[in-house]
Amino acid sequence: MITSPLRYPGGKARLFSLFSEIISSNNLYNTTYCEPFAGGAGLALRLLTAGFVPSISLNDIDQSIYSFWVSILRNTSKFCDLIENTPITIDEWHNQRNILKESNFHDTLSLGFSAYFLNRTNRSGIIEGAGPIGGIGQSGTWRMHARFNKQTQIGNIVEISKYSAYIELSNLDAIDFIANKFNSGDNFIYLDPPYYVKGRELYKNFYKHADHVNISEILKANRDKFWVLTYDDSEQIRQIYDTFTPMTYSLNYSVGPKVRGCEVMFMSDRVTPPRGGVSL
Repeated sequence: MITSPLRYPGGKARLFSLFSEIISSNNLYNTTYCEPFAGGAGLALRLLTAGFVPSISLNDIDQSIYSFWVSILRNTSKFCDLIENTPITIDEWHNQRNILKESNFHDTLSLGFSAYFLNRTNRSGIIEGAGPIGGIGQSGTWRMHARFNKQTQIGNIVEISKYSAYIELSNLDAIDFIANKFNSGDNFIYLDPPYYVKGRELYKNFYKHADHVNISEILKANRDKFWVLTYDDSEQIRQIYDTFTPMTYSLNYSVGPKVRGCEVMFMSDRVTPPRGGVSL
């Protein structure tokens, strides 16, 4: 099974069964599945490779994440060579972190690989603001290579690259991406914005309250389109979306001690929920 090469706290690949039911219930088999906040795109990849949608459109405003996707899809061989030949050491960790910090001075391949390297070697996959697994002294129970099986990663990326003709990439502000998709036919948009409560701790491009409100306004203006939205469950988000029916579910998070985090889902008026409701 193809999986995302990137590790994300609260990654949504585990929503695959639910989304496959939504696609079936709403006869969305011939629509493009779109993610404005793609990140690791684990759910998108599973829906595409399992044949539930014919194509996917991935957007991320983070230049390093966009560079990663461009690199593995359009420069697969060189990216895999970097995986094969780059040592997994603390010295290399510092080198890759410097590339990310000085992103304007590096090409797409180098920047994309730096994001990938740090994602695989940092605690919980947090690219910026987290240290390596096992610490700088590599004295922890787990070491930085724990999530970096080179041959497994290379094989997975090669398989993903075979679907490159069916994957559209963009590096837009989420609002612009959403507006474009709403204006270009019946696309199915899944939005998973930065968490409201802990977004600042987890994301480089975290959202302020006004940003969350801006997303809600474009969704409220397009209740007749196909979209699904998920958030960390908070009173503020429920207030912003108080004209929609909230549906809650739990996911395992890997930041710090493993806990089950409560999340909330909203659907547009056009989306028919699965008959069994939202359950994982």
